[in-house]
Amino acid sequence: MKLLSLVLTMFMHLKFCISQENSTITQDEYKCSLPDVTSIDDNLDITRFRSDFSKISEVKFPGLIGPLNERLICKIKCIDGNWVGPLCSTTPDGRFQPILRECFYRHDNKLLSISFKNSSIDKETYFPHGSVVISKCKHFGLYKIKGESHVRCENGEWSPKFPECVPTTLVTNFTAWANNDGEQETNYRLTLTKMSARHSDQYTCTSPAGHTNTVTIKVVSVVCPPINVSSPRIRQFAQGWKLGHSIHFSCQPGFHLNGSAVINCMGSGHWSTLPPTCEETFCPSLKTLGPHLSVVEYNSSFGGRAVFQCAWGYRLVGVPGLECELDGLWSGDIPHCIPIYCPNPLVPEKVKLLTQTPAKNGKYLVGDLITYACDEGYQVLGESSIVCTENGFWSHPPPFCLPPSEIRKADTIYIENTTLIHIED
Repeated sequence: MKLLSLVLTMFMHLKFCISQENSTITQDEYKCSLPDVTSIDDNLDITRFRSDFSKISEVKFPGLIGPLNERLICKIKCIDGNWVGPLCSTTPDGRFQPILRECFYRHDNKLLSISFKNSSIDKETYFPHGSVVISKCKHFGLYKIKGESHVRCENGEWSPKFPECVPTTLVTNFTAWANNDGEQETNYRLTLTKMSARHSDQYTCTSPAGHTNTVTIKVVSVVCPPINVSSPRIRQFAQGWKLGHSIHFSCQPGFHLNGSAVINCMGSGHWSTLPPTCEETFCPSLKTLGPHLSVVEYNSSFGGRAVFQCAWGYRLVGVPGLECELDGLWSGDIPHCIPIYCPNPLVPEKVKLLTQTPAKNGKYLVGDLITYACDEGYQVLGESSIVCTENGFWSHPPPFCLPPSEIRKADTIYIENTTLIHIED
């Protein structure tokens, strides 16, 4: 599949990147064959590089892309026996990125004129992904755009589709007569080119049957009033102020347009609509918080944050904070809280539990207390009661039960769930 209109300017200038870290490269380390490339140098035999490519892991080359032949630095890499790429950058030291599919423009609508980066395109050609072309009708006043004037290349597809040029009333509402018997020519049209104020007059058409019709034409220069938006938050670009010209609006980051992004100068001498305004961007309210989740910091404007925490005894699942992004959406999903459980307690020999099984699905929640006791004839050595803590561990290890004769004076120290017992002889 053809991804780019890439041209190798000089295959001799290819840069071969090979590992040179004091190691010998065998023929089998890289198994990519000669890549499928085309050189514009007819005298260059590319096949003579075939044996060398068995030792090459990366190839860099200059490329030309799009109808304006924008220059890129591209590379392909040998991975698992296949050439992968190209990855391209606009500067020699820039970031290499994958190239998505280009879009093909068919120059089949003779009434439509398109431009790309202020250059007119009058032939069939390919456009790279992300290109935006502007359409307009060639015969201004006779035809008008039906559809969107700005069309973008999205990975091989134009979005939206190219507009059409439909006749205006100057074409569709011309003066004509019904077909009388014997008449061979039935339609008559008055055409005035390069109109100016001196063409304002009365014009009469006469049919072969002698029927006449007179029209009065007044030629005026249509100019819409200038628009100067004083708000520093809004930006505008004006093509001009005459009939058919348009003004494009955008907002600074953190604000969005309220109204039309493009307004046009109409035949009445007025703009098609009022200029838009810029309103501050806010992210939607957080309405789906769980019963154990709370917000400790909240700012829903662009760049603001929402920081979450869980109630005591619960653990946060998900990101602890979200940011309000440029498009007015939060940077991710709202987190949720799950209960913290302690593992089932250990019961050493001669030890028994006095606590009933917990009611929460047989699991121990934070704060649950269990109590130990010894069988008859034994005494507790350690803590007889332990608590489930917020880190999901018991506050102390289970005690031991020993006969009284074996229990001596002891010092018991607890360090991070470890019991240290010192017994004096």
